[in-house]
Amino acid sequence: MHEPTKNLPVWRDSDKDWDTEFAKYLAENKTLAYMMLKNAKIFKDAAILTQKNIKGEWESLTWIEFADRFTALAKALIDMGIDSGDMCSIFAKNCSEWAISDMGILATRAVSVPIYATNSKEEAEYIINDAEVKVVFVGGQEQYDRAAQVIADNKYLRLIVAMQDNINISGDRSVYLSQLIEKGRKLENDKEFEERINNVDPDDIVTIIYTSGTTGNPKGAVHTHRTFLNGIFPSLRYPEAGPHYTSLSILPLSHIFERLWSYGCMSIGVRIGYCPDPANFLEYMNYLKPHFMTSVPRIWDKVYGVIHVSMKNAGGMKYKMFEWAKAVGIKAYRNNSYGLKYKIADKLVFSKIRAMLGTENCNIYHIGGSAFAPDVNEFFQAAGINIAMGYGLTEFFPVCVGFRDNAIPGYCGVLLAMCQARISDEGEVQLKGGMSMTEYYKNPEATKAIFTEDGWFKTQDVGELHYVEKNGEKLGYIKITDRIKELIITAGGKNISPQQIESLLGNEMFIAQFVCVGEG
Repeated sequence: MHEPTKNLPVWRDSDKDWDTEFAKYLAENKTLAYMMLKNAKIFKDAAILTQKNIKGEWESLTWIEFADRFTALAKALIDMGIDSGDMCSIFAKNCSEWAISDMGILATRAVSVPIYATNSKEEAEYIINDAEVKVVFVGGQEQYDRAAQVIADNKYLRLIVAMQDNINISGDRSVYLSQLIEKGRKLENDKEFEERINNVDPDDIVTIIYTSGTTGNPKGAVHTHRTFLNGIFPSLRYPEAGPHYTSLSILPLSHIFERLWSYGCMSIGVRIGYCPDPANFLEYMNYLKPHFMTSVPRIWDKVYGVIHVSMKNAGGMKYKMFEWAKAVGIKAYRNNSYGLKYKIADKLVFSKIRAMLGTENCNIYHIGGSAFAPDVNEFFQAAGINIAMGYGLTEFFPVCVGFRDNAIPGYCGVLLAMCQARISDEGEVQLKGGMSMTEYYKNPEATKAIFTEDGWFKTQDVGELHYVEKNGEKLGYIKITDRIKELIITAGGKNISPQQIESLLGNEMFIAQFVCVGEG
């Protein structure tokens, strides 16, 4: 349908000089913690963080409360000797305290090193040792118990901070987050705090995010405030959003996708609602009715399967009506023409699906991490649920995003401002731009290997670059077809992509786990 090209230059939507625009943005916001304090003065009593507390009750924090807590935490950390450049970890599921801890760390000019809540004691210990972590914030009893095993004989770790007051702690090297915040409120070190936060440099390290380590030990991708603000910058494409909007946080905040998206939303005042367990996805969707969210295709594959099975089981006229509405909706979406038939289909079928899922307010739901079948995507688009693929990596994120006015099923979205892409002779997508990590932490050999001699980041993804006409504008899109290491090359030299087969199997409602094996 669209002829691939070898290069996509820096994308410019409209006639803006994006380098100049970003320079202004960076000068205004400086760093993440500085941005959050600035926003607290703007949005004040508007809600910013919402979650279920330990009693199972919904609660929200305002911007003023959020800023008060992370500022007090920062003062307490400074008082206990945490210095600029020191490493602090967050070992927890998604929650308001995650954001408070993260901003408290960054406000001291320290570095935030996330650990997945599901990581084992050994996995957490590797990160703590490699990054030389001094303080670890834990979200639950399981994480506390693992951290307590590590701290017993660790030469770096000095303190465990329990985020919730119902966590059982012991010893003089454990403390509750609430205690640190209360202590910070009473400290008279405002001058030192102001000096610390105002002296944070955009090129200071903001975080080290460890990769999965499928081919050896995990590698720590180093990102600065500048690279994070580069990634947040595209949030300005949503001028209608603000405190009246909500984004559901369901992907782990330890992952750069969710963390960057959440802070992008917060940069324009959007409230974040935290869902710590994906099993409760629909409950949180129906309560929060989010305008935005990030997730992985598998969640929507399952939702798609549930809808189809329930409609098929209903049988009779209900199923026929569903199939008719589906056909009408997909045709309307493909032709971008929503006439009377579509309005009837929407009234009788699609509006009920949106109400059932809690997606009535959907502006755009971004997904990434794996392939998303175009037919599943088209169904949700037809139903008025705007799900758009994006693309990025722990080391370079985001690369491209499907916005609500230009998302195309099967593509990963439009290349973002200040990002370039090219295809190598081997078919690899290679990238250059402001969202790139600076290095792998303490690993110069791996850093050298992941960049080309002329400075392009090697994604190890096989893909295609396309120019596509969309809404009268010629835009650059990326399509990912496989991982270089996963391509199967036959004796005849043919490349076979197992990802395409896996995508088809993954869409089947009754298949939970599968493996593709190539023989012969």
